[in-house]
Amino acid sequence: MVVRRAFLFGLAASLGIPALGAASARADETILTLRDEKGTRIAAQTLAEMDALPQQSFRTTTPWHKGVVEFSGVTLKAYLDAAKVSPEKIRFVALNDYVVDADVASLIRGGALLATRQNGVPLPVSDKGPVFVIFNFDANPELHHQFYLSRAVWQLAEIDISQ
Repeated sequence: MVVRRAFLFGLAASLGIPALGAASARADETILTLRDEKGTRIAAQTLAEMDALPQQSFRTTTPWHKGVVEFSGVTLKAYLDAAKVSPEKIRFVALNDYVVDADVASLIRGGALLATRQNGVPLPVSDKGPVFVIFNFDANPELHHQFYLSRAVWQLAEIDISQ
C-alpha cells in the first residue's frame, strides 16, 4: 500500500495533477486516514472535518522554515479522543513513504499538533501539507531532541495505531 501511494504521488506530480501537486486539498478529499493494527480504516478526514475538531495554534521556529511560523490544527490528543481510540503506539506514514513509530504518551507530552494551516493558509502538498505533525519547539527546549525532530512528519497521510 505504501509503495502504491508513493508511485501514484510521483505520477500525479509529474503529470501536474493539482490535487497531489501544489494545490491544497479539495473540500471532499481525504487528507488523513486512521487505521487499526489490522490495517482496517477507522476514520478518514477531509480538511473540513479536521477543521471541525477543536483547533489550536502556536507560533514557533523550525529547522525547516525561515523565521517564526504560525501553525494551526488539531492536537494529536484531541484527534485520537475524537476517534475514541487510546493507543500506546502509533505509526506515522507520509505521502513520500517516510514512516516513523512513536510512543503516543511522549507525543502528547510534547504537544504534537496535526497542523493543517501555516500562517492561516491550508498547507499544500508542495509545502509539507496537507497535514504536518509539528511541535512548539520554542516553548520547550527539550523538543529540540532527535526524538521529536524525527516525528515532525510532513505530508502525513496515515496514522496507524496499535495497543
